[in-house]
Amino acid sequence: MTEPDPTPAAGPREAAEELSRQWAATSERAFSAGLHQPDIYLRTTRLAGAVAEELRRRGRGIGSLLDAWREHGDLVRRVARSSESLTAEGLDIEAIAGAAFTIRYREVLEEVTCDDRLAALAAAPTDTRWVVLEESGYRPGDPFVPYRRLEADARTGRALLVTTRPDDAFTGCVHVVEQGFIDIDTGRLTAGDPARDVHEARSAAEREALVERLRPSLEGDATG
Repeated sequence: MTEPDPTPAAGPREAAEELSRQWAATSERAFSAGLHQPDIYLRTTRLAGAVAEELRRRGRGIGSLLDAWREHGDLVRRVARSSESLTAEGLDIEAIAGAAFTIRYREVLEEVTCDDRLAALAAAPTDTRWVVLEESGYRPGDPFVPYRRLEADARTGRALLVTTRPDDAFTGCVHVVEQGFIDIDTGRLTAGDPARDVHEARSAAEREALVERLRPSLEGDATG
């Protein structure tokens, strides 16, 4: 059965975010029901994994996931019929769909994040070195409003991840600058060595001064 269009009044990202809560809630039912029935649990897990693999084959991005959701019941049944090792008999089709779509949605979020990073790098002027790829939160620092900024050298992929977290008393912030590496072909972020590449500051001003000092030292270093 074809499902109603999940995106009539929202963009694809908003629609997927809303649906993801439904998927997560339904997926809990998929596995809790089989806790005392090992056979049900095994068959549920196997079929959910196979459906998630089918979703991967349908392509990257949120659009392909939303398209698949419009026929999720039929999709689960088709996958179940595709192999002698799979069956939907006696299983909760909606719960299995929720589990599979939850798995794939997490992967899609990473794909979208990587694609956004690559788009930001591609849009930067050719003479720009450091590009802000992501930024959210309260820049000056607030123990209750985390700050996060990811910036990268467009030529080498060397990256700086700037974050805040509350101090132990929740009266101020610890400001953190971490060195890392953005793969300029895939957009994936690799963290640096925690013992060597993580620096803390006591204020936003001290943090930004640290960023200014680190940028030149990373330019020209293309090692991940």
